[in-house]
Amino acid sequence: METQDNKELEAAKATATENTAAAASQDGTHFEHIKETLELLYKTFPKAFVKEGDVKPLKIGIFDDLKEKVASIEGLSVSKVRAALRLYTSRLKYLYSVKEGAPRIDIDGNDCGDKVSAEHANYAKDRIKEINSKRKPLKPKNSNGDKKNFSRKPNGKFANKKPFKIEGDKPTIEQLKTGTEVLVLSSEQHFVRGVVAQDAQKDAVYVSLKSGLTVNLPLQRVLLPKKAK
Repeated sequence: METQDNKELEAAKATATENTAAAASQDGTHFEHIKETLELLYKTFPKAFVKEGDVKPLKIGIFDDLKEKVASIEGLSVSKVRAALRLYTSRLKYLYSVKEGAPRIDIDGNDCGDKVSAEHANYAKDRIKEINSKRKPLKPKNSNGDKKNFSRKPNGKFANKKPFKIEGDKPTIEQLKTGTEVLVLSSEQHFVRGVVAQDAQKDAVYVSLKSGLTVNLPLQRVLLPKKAK
């Protein structure tokens, strides 16, 4: 007989691809609504939804508990909470917390008596690998610390390409707040657009790319787009 735990895992697997595809098609307004809802969850249930600090795996079926609270909280709805919960649990920061034997918590941050199963832990590992596999390493630097840009000539030899022009400004950590539009350096030596998903911390920042993927990046890979004059 299928257990509730297995049902939750199968649901997570079934929606992982769906969520990624849906995120890729979200416009800025829809994403803003999801982030606003997540901010409400941070404020309303700070012990369960951790914005800064150590994240803990959530109770199986916590969405059902949240649905009971939605009606009494201004600005929340079942559909918004579902989307925000999916975003929260799909981030690397959360996935890294899903380790076998780790205690799960309820909406008040209390140990609910359940622990992360081996099956759930393995699923989290697979998702982490899948996310990280989509990150291509930056090209090697030369002795001067500059990235090399090569193109192949017809005779098979390489020649330096002309450096590409960057239309962006180096940000300060204070400027990288949730919702800020940024440019992210990709391995192909050009920049892709994204939105800061979580306030920058020290030397890194979480950015949600237009593809729907949320990645943790060093600050030197992020620029602020220049404003039109």
